[in-house]
Amino acid sequence: MFADPGRAHLAPDTDVITRAVAVPALAALAVIHVVDLPGTLGPDRLVGIGYLGIIAAAILAGGAMIVRSGWLAWVAAGGLAVAAMTGYLLTRALPGGFLGDHGDIGNWRCPLGIAALSVETLIIVLAAGWSWQARVRAMRAVVNDAGLRAVNPARSEKS
Repeated sequence: MFADPGRAHLAPDTDVITRAVAVPALAALAVIHVVDLPGTLGPDRLVGIGYLGIIAAAILAGGAMIVRSGWLAWVAAGGLAVAAMTGYLLTRALPGGFLGDHGDIGNWRCPLGIAALSVETLIIVLAAGWSWQARVRAMRAVVNDAGLRAVNPARSEKS
């Protein structure tokens, strides 16, 4: 189970399809933040710096998923989506603003914000689904291995 924690434990078709949806979703997340970036680079630059971090992390996580599917790429993608979503919620919900952003308090109908929330939700669902599938496969492998050892005791002596 832990022999190669960076490798995917999903069926190849499932893994390819999941990555084929996640990579464009990460690209969309980066593009949404690039489009909204100029408005965040005013006197209170903390939000803009956060946007630059989101853009860079989305590109890196997407690139990592293109190269190979591993738990680290999925944790990065899911964590990025959770962090971006949390930032969106805090900038609108906190009465005094968050990171110096006072203009978005109560602005829940921002089209780019809704698009970002949608993409972030998709990334979180994909990361959670990938993690769940990998755990199920790992548990099946352990159960199958234990079953083989019970049926063939010579196998346990080789291990």
